[in-house]
Amino acid sequence: MEKFFNTAGACVPEKHYMIALDFSKFTKLIKTERYFLLHAPRQTGKTTLMLQLMEHLNQEGEYITLYVNVEAAQPLRNDIEAVNELIISEFEANAGAYLRKEWQPQEDCFKIRSMSRGISHFLSCWCLQLPKPLVILIDEVDALIGDGLISVLRQLRGGYTKRPRAFPHALCLIGLRDIRDYRIYSDASKRYIVGGSAFNIKEKSIRLNDFTLEQVKELYAQHTQATAQKFTHHALQHIFDLTRGQPWLVNAFGRELCFEEQAIDWKQTVHKADIDKVAEILIRRRDVHLDQLADKLTEPRVAQIIESILIGERAKQEEFDDNFHEDQQYLIDLGLVRVGTYGLEIANPIYRDIIPRELTAYQQNMLGIDPQWYIKADGKLDIQKVLTEYIKFYKRNHELVTKRRTYTEAAHHLLLVAWLQRIVNSGGRVNHEYAVGLGRLDLCIEFADEQFALELKLNRKEALSEGKEQLANYLHRLSLEQGWLVIFSRAKVSDWDAVGKREWVEEEGKRIEVIWL
Repeated sequence: MEKFFNTAGACVPEKHYMIALDFSKFTKLIKTERYFLLHAPRQTGKTTLMLQLMEHLNQEGEYITLYVNVEAAQPLRNDIEAVNELIISEFEANAGAYLRKEWQPQEDCFKIRSMSRGISHFLSCWCLQLPKPLVILIDEVDALIGDGLISVLRQLRGGYTKRPRAFPHALCLIGLRDIRDYRIYSDASKRYIVGGSAFNIKEKSIRLNDFTLEQVKELYAQHTQATAQKFTHHALQHIFDLTRGQPWLVNAFGRELCFEEQAIDWKQTVHKADIDKVAEILIRRRDVHLDQLADKLTEPRVAQIIESILIGERAKQEEFDDNFHEDQQYLIDLGLVRVGTYGLEIANPIYRDIIPRELTAYQQNMLGIDPQWYIKADGKLDIQKVLTEYIKFYKRNHELVTKRRTYTEAAHHLLLVAWLQRIVNSGGRVNHEYAVGLGRLDLCIEFADEQFALELKLNRKEALSEGKEQLANYLHRLSLEQGWLVIFSRAKVSDWDAVGKREWVEEEGKRIEVIWL
């Protein structure tokens, strides 16, 4: 069978291009009878890794290993007996699918499946029947909710002292987050339970990292070996730069470049310019993986942090609730953000481009702009017309900022981004740079082989002086001679004549037009 880049479900070595898997850190823990965690954002390869680990251990023959996914028990929430029964049914089904007949649980193991301690009794009964130590890999454990999750964790903790004869020799819990970060609300106790206290037998927590540049090269080299299609060094480097090695995105680029309807002929070499075209396709199409991330933007705990990143500065401490640090870790675990040079930033340039587009999708569709009206006769973008008309539009439609219900601090930024995106999408691209600590949102419009740099800032005492310096540095980096600094006022407008005031200034040899809105 012809292999391909996989973006749906677990990878299979016989069907998909895959990087080499390293089981050493897991096998060391298993040999010493440890219970441990594997966590990483969605679609980074956790399930693939654990299925392959199960196969590897079963082939080696020292242990009997079973992988099971417990996500199906999520809707049962606090119905502990129902959670137990469903999870044991998953054990039964997976044992039938993956294990030899003589290693599968015998009938007497299932007599107690619906009791409140059914999982613990089931595992004890099964281990006593087996000729070898049992290793269990439990996926999507953090999909469970409330007392159902607490019960599962406590049952596993309760049987720990009986290992390896009457309980699993080693066990791995797999999910999005480290168990120490779980805050589980118990309806029975009417309080929050910290995951670490319900499962304090954890030896180690392992985070599955994104691909390195070398691993991206290794993955694409498999396609080259199979088809003779080549990728330039700059193309592979650009894939890594845009994705930061996020596994689903890396494979999505490969799928689009090599296997979809508009794929590049395998006789042709893939260049950096081809990567930019695919990036725009992925961003606009917004496949399931990207759609799931975009959906998270509506969660309040996500919104307050993403908004602070968009405007480039952290809100006052009192504007955050007591769970800020937990919420920050939640976004990191989701793979939405990372800690960068200046502070929190969006995890990779693809996500960085999707987020403003997602937050402004409605406005873009409602603007009623004819993008061609802003294009000169020579096909170039008339940036002055774009900004002049935006000022008029803003004065007429100020309520789009003042009446926004979410991302209110970033409302000015998002409306201007929506305006620019609607125009530039006709033949160009708006690149975004933002992070907590930058103190602004940097935009670079690319259109018809020209670049236009804009910097957006909220008005405060140092906004003008800081903005000029920051934009001058941005212009130096882009090798541009002029740019635009847009400063937004959060105060209620009392003098509409002052709104849209414009003046040209010089900073470090660069021409900067300052626009006050």
